[in-house]
Amino acid sequence: MEQEKDLIQSQQDENLVLKAENLTLETENLALQDENLALKLEIEEINTELEHLKLEKMTALVLGDAIDDGICIVNANGFVTNINRCYTEITEITEEEIVGKSIEELLEKKYFSEAVSLEVLKTKRKVSALSTIYRNDKKVLIVGIPFFDSNHEVLKVITVMRNMTELIRLKEDLENSEIKKRQYKEELKSLKRERAENGFLGSDPTILRVKELIQYVAQTDATVLITGETGSGKEVVAREIFKQSKRKNGPYVKVNCSAIPENLLESELFGYVKGAFTGADKKDKKGLFETANHGTILLDEISEMPLKLQTKLLRVLQERELIRVGGTESIKIDTRVIASTNKSLEEMVKNNTFRADLYYRLNVFPIALPSLRERRNDIPEIASGFLAKFNRFYEKNKEFAGQAIEALTEYEWPGNVRELENIVERIVIISSNRILGREDVERIIYMGEKKPNIVETRSISRVGLKQAVQNYEKEILERVLKEYGNSYAAADVLKTTQPTIVRKAQALGIPLRRKT
Repeated sequence: MEQEKDLIQSQQDENLVLKAENLTLETENLALQDENLALKLEIEEINTELEHLKLEKMTALVLGDAIDDGICIVNANGFVTNINRCYTEITEITEEEIVGKSIEELLEKKYFSEAVSLEVLKTKRKVSALSTIYRNDKKVLIVGIPFFDSNHEVLKVITVMRNMTELIRLKEDLENSEIKKRQYKEELKSLKRERAENGFLGSDPTILRVKELIQYVAQTDATVLITGETGSGKEVVAREIFKQSKRKNGPYVKVNCSAIPENLLESELFGYVKGAFTGADKKDKKGLFETANHGTILLDEISEMPLKLQTKLLRVLQERELIRVGGTESIKIDTRVIASTNKSLEEMVKNNTFRADLYYRLNVFPIALPSLRERRNDIPEIASGFLAKFNRFYEKNKEFAGQAIEALTEYEWPGNVRELENIVERIVIISSNRILGREDVERIIYMGEKKPNIVETRSISRVGLKQAVQNYEKEILERVLKEYGNSYAAADVLKTTQPTIVRKAQALGIPLRRKT
């Protein structure tokens, strides 16, 4: 019986152990189920976040493709991760060529001239720069913007690229248009002046000789070099040659060599082929020499032409042909050349600032114009002609009295005929008198100041000849500086050098203004 009880008890104990083990397994199973559930939830959260990030990326790229600016994303290691459609359109660089490549590698391969993303990574700030895409020579503005992580480390750089090529071309076109507008205005003023003046006035022997030379040379195609002081009538002589020549029905083109910037002068004179330089038209453009074909071109202020262009002009004069900027084809031209200057080209040749061979080519038929003070007998006729012109223009009926003509004749006229024209116009506008006397003239000429006078005997006896000369020199220098503004212009008018003007002004106590 005892054994039987022991066996029953042993079986009961084993059952309890088994139940305990089963309970433990169930507990562990429940724990594993909880862990699996938590893991599933975590995986679901991660998947949701990934989907969200994918959606953000897709949205950003779609948005990037919807704008006209190129977008490039660079990671913290300087490698390109994404670009949008417009980036490829602007640069002509495909996604396969650039994504996954380092910016340094792309710079070495000369994909572009500047890459702001490296500077952004280095400085951790927004950076802007102008760059050139070497593949298509486009000019672009690039702006690099950093994006930071929670530790304020650069996570990525987004570069926004804007195509500036068209804007730069429009700016250059605008500058060119302004230059042409000034030329057209000058041409219009010249035409109005010519019509009003009824030709080349004057009967002084010096000017009669000039008229005779004009008649001789107008019947030929010889190159003419007109020299004379500022305002002495060089342009009027050039137009008279044109009007009397066999080319009078052809074009007449005036070019002021000092008014056109040096970097534009070559293309303006000789033209260019399409794509010759950044901003050039997409078609060939004629230059002013071709525009003047079968006519006449006036190269005003030829002394201001840069040395490197003088060589090309020499070839045009010698060969009667030119090559456009960026081109290789020689173009034959039939253009008569007239040049003018208020400087001594001979002195410039000696100083190596003007080519000797070009000077000899231009100086085939020289015409030297006298200054107005060298032909004072013509002043009454010219002044009366200007008075008639401005009487018509301003609807006046003014006349010069004899003393007014005397006052005009006594003046030195450093600005020559152009200055006389301006003075007469001012007199007509300002004076309220119908009969214009000496006072009307001198008030305008000397701008309310005392008329310079070195023949006052009492004054000379009081201060001596040397001081009287200095006083007169000071009055003249002060008046010219006041009217023309700076020492360079004064030197040109007074036919001396700028350092001489500065030295005399300092010695005479005359303040100088800087050239503007």
